[in-house]
Amino acid sequence: MQHLLIVFLLVILSLSFHSWADPLHTSAFERFVQGVEQQQKKTDTVAQGKALLAESLTDEQRAYVLHKVALANNKLGQFDEVERDLDKLEALLKSYDSNEYRGKLYITRGDLAINLGQFNSAQNHFKNAIAMFELTKDYRMLSHTLRFYSFSLKANGQFSEALIAVEKAKEAAKLAENTPVTMAAFNAEAGIYNDLKLPEKALKLQLELLAYVTTQAENPNTWYAQLHYSIGDSYATLKEHEKSLDAYKKAYQYDLENQMFNYAGYDLVQISRQLMALKRYDEAPSYLQHALDLFTELDSPRNIAWVKGNQAELQLLKHQYATAVNLFKSVMASLDAVEDKALHQEFSLLYAKALLGTQEQQRAVKVLEGISTNESTFEVQMMKLNLLSQAYSELNKFADAFAMKQQSYTMLEEQLEQDAKSKALGYAAQTQYQTTQIELAEIKNQHKINEIKNQQYLLIIGTIALIMLIGLVVTYILYQQKKKMSEKEAQVLNNSIQLKEQLLADVSHELRTPLTVLKLNIESLEHNLVENPDTTYKILHQRLDRLNQLITDIYELAQSDSGSFVLHTKKYNAYELVSHFADDIATLVTAAGLEFSQHVSIDKTITIELDSDRLNQVIHNLARNTVNYTDTPGKVMFTSQIESGYLKLCLSDSSPGVSEADFVNIFERLYRCDKSRSRDLGGSGLGLAISHKIVSLHGGQINAQASEFGGLAITILLPVEKSKLL
Repeated sequence: MQHLLIVFLLVILSLSFHSWADPLHTSAFERFVQGVEQQQKKTDTVAQGKALLAESLTDEQRAYVLHKVALANNKLGQFDEVERDLDKLEALLKSYDSNEYRGKLYITRGDLAINLGQFNSAQNHFKNAIAMFELTKDYRMLSHTLRFYSFSLKANGQFSEALIAVEKAKEAAKLAENTPVTMAAFNAEAGIYNDLKLPEKALKLQLELLAYVTTQAENPNTWYAQLHYSIGDSYATLKEHEKSLDAYKKAYQYDLENQMFNYAGYDLVQISRQLMALKRYDEAPSYLQHALDLFTELDSPRNIAWVKGNQAELQLLKHQYATAVNLFKSVMASLDAVEDKALHQEFSLLYAKALLGTQEQQRAVKVLEGISTNESTFEVQMMKLNLLSQAYSELNKFADAFAMKQQSYTMLEEQLEQDAKSKALGYAAQTQYQTTQIELAEIKNQHKINEIKNQQYLLIIGTIALIMLIGLVVTYILYQQKKKMSEKEAQVLNNSIQLKEQLLADVSHELRTPLTVLKLNIESLEHNLVENPDTTYKILHQRLDRLNQLITDIYELAQSDSGSFVLHTKKYNAYELVSHFADDIATLVTAAGLEFSQHVSIDKTITIELDSDRLNQVIHNLARNTVNYTDTPGKVMFTSQIESGYLKLCLSDSSPGVSEADFVNIFERLYRCDKSRSRDLGGSGLGLAISHKIVSLHGGQINAQASEFGGLAITILLPVEKSKLL
């Protein structure tokens, strides 16, 4: 009897032990899940996960822990640990059949490849992940994967494919009904707008997202770093480097707060690049050294090379060519020309530039000729051609130098056409965005209807009728808005294409004659048909200078067409500013043997807000035209006064004049007047068009009329602040 009692007690104790042990173990796993969901420190996630993996878990629990630990290590930059975690997960999936975790395995491998700069490998992993999440219909993870996939495509210069991927990410986010995922997809779209040379649209979208996150998101701090980094990119593209610097510094603070150390390294490099753009060379080294220390601790070879390349570029900007050469040589040895293609090309070009600075032209040519620019950006190809032209010129290989220049001009024409296509793609994406917004509104209306169906019968009938009516009205309004938007976009796109086509045709015509003259002079040199080669070389240089001026004018007009032509205005004393302009005009006019007079009638207390550099460009254009087109002996008069709230500037010259029919058209690009004032005298034919654009951006007017001396008079009217005294 005693034995039976003892056995009974042992059974009870055993059952009690098991009932006590299982809840304890389950509680440990649940605490781990709660910590992950509450976004605890990544170091805590790694430590708790490793401890939990040592215990007995189900296959699903083990897969969950391995995946979360791998993600945490990836954010901490512990890339070797990530590889080991993922290898364990992959081994587990050989016996545990789960498409969900296969998809998570592939997306995490892709994210790791991005952090290591291996974008081709990343694309393959993301494709596998997309297939898995499409099978499981996990739209949240599908949207994440498509967004990462678009980033890897963009990094390799595959912009059209990246745009398609991000559109699919937005569609998946809509199906997931997940606000953070939707925001991430739209932020990725803004990044592509930047690369499509539509930075204003990208910045507008990013600033709207920032405002939305601040007021609506549950955990805004998790988004601030990414958004401020993207905003920094957009400001950098617009060359607003102070604003870009501020945005990158904010991104750095949030990445540190969120323990995103790898991304913090990216922030530090971008901060240093903006400081270099602002020529604050003494401040940049500390940020680069901090980034180098961080990437060294994370053991990220590609990013270490990236930082050292920027250190070398800083030496190049400071004209420390020998130091830059040694640094670039070390960097190039550590980069893979295939896996790190874009970075390898960028630093190879800068390496060649440093070699030219040390007068090692032959080595520079060898480096440049070894750079494959297939599928490279326009900037990379143009920089290679210009550096080769410089190297050949310094080696007295003028025919080769000229060939590189000619090739760069041809590429510029092609790029102008490509820019129009890029903008067309951007407009198409924007139209699709409007369509998506309409679809989202329709889905929300339908959800409202479904909720109402659960209410009382009489209330259902009346409410459904009302909602349907509202839905029809809203849908109709949205449809009309979409239609108007599409028509407006089509009109803008057609106008843009027509402008680009006309510009290309005019530029081709303008380039043909000087290029032909250059070719004839070069052939004369080749066949020893000239008596004085030095004179011929001087003529060649003059012709090339004129071509360079034409290219510069074309670039400024292209900026104005794309909306990138921005004024930087400040307040000035009107009298002092105009007097300075008058002195500059006097110098040009008298040097040309013309008589000059001036009348500056401005109150010395009047202020005016404008971009002095741009207005000086206008004045210089007008003075240069006057000098080129006025017969000697002749006279030039410059007058200025305040009239009806405007600063009035007038530059008049003597004969020859311009017919009245030309007064309206004279400010059109590449417009030809009668022969007496033709561009044979050396102008690009674009100066007055650029001047008109600059004056218009100031809110002013510029017009032409006959002068009292028998020539041409150009009048500029600029608005002046009333009752503003210094």
